[in-house]
Amino acid sequence: MKRQTLLFIVVVTATFLVMLVNPFMTQFSTAARSHHIQNRMKTPRGLSGISGNNHRLSSSSSSSSSSSTPTQSITSSNNNDKFVIINFDDSHESDYMYAKPILDKYGFKATFFEVCNWIEEGHHDKDVSITWQQIDALQQDGMDIEAHTMTHPNLNDLSQADLNYEIGQSKQCLDNHGFNPTIFAYPNGKGADNPEVVNTVAKYYNLARTDSKPSALTFLHCDGNSERQTDCRTSFSDGTLTPSNRYSINSWAHKHIEDGCSANDSSSSGGGGDDCSGVRHEYDNSQMFEKFVTAVNSQYGYNKDGIVRAIPIIVYHILVNYPDLSDSNRPIDTTLNLFDAEMKYLYDNGFKVITMSDLGYDENSQSLHIKGTYSYNTPGSNA
Repeated sequence: MKRQTLLFIVVVTATFLVMLVNPFMTQFSTAARSHHIQNRMKTPRGLSGISGNNHRLSSSSSSSSSSSTPTQSITSSNNNDKFVIINFDDSHESDYMYAKPILDKYGFKATFFEVCNWIEEGHHDKDVSITWQQIDALQQDGMDIEAHTMTHPNLNDLSQADLNYEIGQSKQCLDNHGFNPTIFAYPNGKGADNPEVVNTVAKYYNLARTDSKPSALTFLHCDGNSERQTDCRTSFSDGTLTPSNRYSINSWAHKHIEDGCSANDSSSSGGGGDDCSGVRHEYDNSQMFEKFVTAVNSQYGYNKDGIVRAIPIIVYHILVNYPDLSDSNRPIDTTLNLFDAEMKYLYDNGFKVITMSDLGYDENSQSLHIKGTYSYNTPGSNA
């Protein structure tokens, strides 16, 4: 009898303990399962697992780029206010051999400004020249091909006949090879402040780009550099050229060596001219990366509330396979690893990379806009 009583007490006690502990076990199991699901949702995916991360307004990347898609974590924000335009100047083979694979890797398109007589020349700027076949391949892959003169001269030194040749014939040259350039780039940024040069450019092109200013920003209403300006008309009422207009779209040249004037030089202009007393600044990969980040982020403070008022334009020239820019003594070089890091930065931070041909000009408002995205370009203050 005592044994049966003891057994009954043990069974009752065990049943009570099970009833007491079960709710806590259920709660713990549910919380653990929820934590596991949340962790899976937070796990970043590579580029191939995300739809619509091209950041291009139109045109997808080449199908050939699928083999080189990055697998790093993606931290892109959905900030619609961040745009950037990538340019390559001077018809180097590295445009096709080095730049294109990296651009394809991140799904970006760029604008290539071609110097007609340098194409298939063999070598120029101590570098191999691009071929017409390679330029055609760039265009077939959605890249933008535009004009950059016949021989890359200083346009300020030319007669009117020579201006017509360098500016007008460069358009005809590209036309003859199946391209339709509507945008011009001044060699070394020279000529955008010269009425004769600008008037010649205006006869052949819709827009023109310079790179003589320290800032990378182009203001879509041309109102960022002069209190007198509220639009992009070419001249003031007195006939003088406006500082910023559709034929002087600003950009920043990605150069790791810069020559300037001494602060004590009475002729100082910052342009590195013959009268300057040799001040030389040299930057390595790390320093150039920081300069790049500063340049592309300089649009903050202007672009907000879904309105794009300013776009940074970055101009590259030659990509080289050096470990670091400290190994190069040519100012226009950019290393492959630096260019890849800069494109990755744009991708990871949600920048929309567009081309020069994505810019349009509205004759009524006399302002620039991004084609197909008028909601981003509501007229208003640039600040």
